[in-house]
Amino acid sequence: MAPFVRLASIAAALLSATLILCYPCTCVDPSVFSPRTGQERALSDPRLLDILKERGVKATFFVHGHNIGDIYQYGWVVKRAYREGHQIASHTWAHADLATLSYDQINTQMTQLDNALKSILGVRPVYMRPPYGNLNSAATDYLNDHGYKIVKWRVDTNDWAHPHDTDASLSAYKRAGGSGFIALEHDTYESTVSDLVPRAIECAKIRGWELVTVGECLGVSRDGWYRS
Repeated sequence: MAPFVRLASIAAALLSATLILCYPCTCVDPSVFSPRTGQERALSDPRLLDILKERGVKATFFVHGHNIGDIYQYGWVVKRAYREGHQIASHTWAHADLATLSYDQINTQMTQLDNALKSILGVRPVYMRPPYGNLNSAATDYLNDHGYKIVKWRVDTNDWAHPHDTDASLSAYKRAGGSGFIALEHDTYESTVSDLVPRAIECAKIRGWELVTVGECLGVSRDGWYRS
């Protein structure tokens, strides 16, 4: 029988509050796997939420405020995801490379999205994923000083590079082995929503993995995912 594995679904997974600040890419439970996505298609196309609901999977969405779409325009989808138990986390306001920005610019990117999510959900996220995975010491210091938990990943599906070849994306999961890990997906692509996500869930279940949110993957309760 396959080992019991938990998947921090459609998001990212870490280890502990301390290791999070050191960019942990592995779940606290070695039997966990954490796929995670950005939010672009989910904002305008709630089918991803339908797929997750049908399969009983909870996910973590790293959302931004204004890149492909506007978060206020599709706030009802973000609210639905939140109400259905998915974790909502930050991906900056405009998908900005924080390593290239000044302190004030970083502050704008983070607080503008925080304020939008506060308006939509009534809470602000604690967890964030830096766009492109890029941070320098100044950006890292800002995020740590302002109480953000930084999330990176160990498995990259590279679905953006071959959006019409889900076999190539799925192979990243198959190579990951049996220990808990963070995986990266982008729900911007139709193929990720309609094909890769269902197949990744099936792949996980065949291997005996459990899909959970990033917070659950890290052993953090829902109260620790957000702040007022």
